[in-house]
Amino acid sequence: MTRRKTIALILACAALALGATACGGDDSSSSDDTTTEAASTGGTTSQSGGSASGTLTGETGPGFTIEVSQDGQDAQTVEAGTYTLDVEDKSDMHNFHLIGPGVDEEVTDVPFVGDKSVTVTLEKGTYTYQCDPHAANGMKGTFTVT
Repeated sequence: MTRRKTIALILACAALALGATACGGDDSSSSDDTTTEAASTGGTTSQSGGSASGTLTGETGPGFTIEVSQDGQDAQTVEAGTYTLDVEDKSDMHNFHLIGPGVDEEVTDVPFVGDKSVTVTLEKGTYTYQCDPHAANGMKGTFTVT
């Protein structure tokens, strides 16, 4: 790991720890510790490339909800391009999986709880984001890339 990446990881973890302290305690009755991971790299990319770039935010749990947003709004239509996908996984019984043209990225897995980021290049088409264990029960959504 390069020195720059190490410093960035330390700063991200410190910010997450400070945020968790400011938010108070854990309401769950489980004695399991929450695992937080930041700035995971090596996400799926494709060769077509696009002109847009930015950040998409994904969230799964703690109930049976999953969503993707851009600039605070539900992502229904997104321009083709390369994005950082920041996912907050709030439950150890869910995962966050993005599937579409050129992308098959399981960002978090069961029983992970915490934050992960990946880089994805989105091509024109329809993308599905889902919790694999609960997709058949409707825990999924889609957005279109133009």
